[in-house]
Amino acid sequence: MSRVQIKRVQAREVYWDRMKAAVMVTVTTEGGAVGKAVWSPGLSVGTHEPLPLYDKCSRFGGFGLKGVADYINRETGKRLVGLDVRQQAGIDGILADEYGREPGIAGLAPLSSAVLDAAAREVGISLYRYVGGERAFVMPVPAALVATGSNRYGFERGIGYKPTYSMLAYGFDTYREASEALWNTYMNWYDFMRERLSVKMQPIAGMAIPPGKVKDDFQLWEMMAEVIDRSGYHGRIGLQADMAANCFYNRSTKRYEGLFSREEKNREEMIEIVLKMAREYPFVSVEDPLMEDDFEGFAKIAEKSGIQIIGDDLVAGRMDRLKLAAEKKACNCIRLAVGQVGTFSQAIRLAFFARENNMGISVCGERGDGIRACDYAVGLSGGTAREYGMCYSGNRLSEIEREIGPRVKFYGREGLKGTCFSGIVREAL
Repeated sequence: MSRVQIKRVQAREVYWDRMKAAVMVTVTTEGGAVGKAVWSPGLSVGTHEPLPLYDKCSRFGGFGLKGVADYINRETGKRLVGLDVRQQAGIDGILADEYGREPGIAGLAPLSSAVLDAAAREVGISLYRYVGGERAFVMPVPAALVATGSNRYGFERGIGYKPTYSMLAYGFDTYREASEALWNTYMNWYDFMRERLSVKMQPIAGMAIPPGKVKDDFQLWEMMAEVIDRSGYHGRIGLQADMAANCFYNRSTKRYEGLFSREEKNREEMIEIVLKMAREYPFVSVEDPLMEDDFEGFAKIAEKSGIQIIGDDLVAGRMDRLKLAAEKKACNCIRLAVGQVGTFSQAIRLAFFARENNMGISVCGERGDGIRACDYAVGLSGGTAREYGMCYSGNRLSEIEREIGPRVKFYGREGLKGTCFSGIVREAL
């Protein structure tokens, strides 16, 4: 027996954030290294994204995942025992064969990520270094979630607290400076909202703006801009919106309902609003500004706005849709969550294709990736860390910065895509 061989694979159903059922996988090597990973469902999910095979019972409101964990223990996990944990591509090929069977995405993603984690621990290096090698030395632009809320304007839907708003600290020379400026602005925002709207913000989770506090989101954007200016970071800290517009789109009427205000909006009105966000407010990044199949509308926004336009529901972690987005120039950045894609090898292929087509990568910790997304962001040369840069994620990114040492660089403005920024991936990456 070699110490790098997989000795045991265990899976179980667990609780995860947002009180959802999740699947946790633990991979142990003969050498004693233990890797763990979790898959959890998202809140706003596009129709092109793979869905898990939930238990057919009432547990967890019909969204239980015990069957997935049992299948991994009974079938898939046993197929990995004895394999070299470092052979990620080969193991992911085995897992891909299981895709259409019972484990689905909920079993595929945590198995692949747990193998990766165990391999890095067995080799004895940090995950970001195991993923990116010597090229993993550039820190992403940090972000802080500052406002959320779906149902401010009379349309009651379960759409994952969208749209969400974040502040991005990009106009700094070092990650540390950016992170500290972000903290200062975040706390100023906290005080501002408590005094102006009597709304108390929750750390990490941001602030849910309830109905009646603002007449529309335009007012909210003005407040955010005011706080950034008051904090002394005009042109150095900007705004990001995850619009999740697909969640607000009525396919019957072809109109957007309840997004930004009470008024319904057609496609052209939505495009003009996003262009206004870039033109009149400090928005530097917008995710999913239109419904998930409007590649032409996305392309118009990406061309005319000059800022970073992220395709999440548009791409849905699928190579065929990413290729179409690149062909049509529908977005200049993709959101990357390994738990959304499937295996780590598939995520790597998406990241490489995006970079080859001058697209940015915004790494996200959703779908169970959690704090591991900090390592993915550095290892995969992600320009931005979506809503990561404070609290526990800020601690991990700061730890990575210190570990890299004098060689460390900060993406800064180059971490953002769009003609307003340089948008050029450094040669070292």
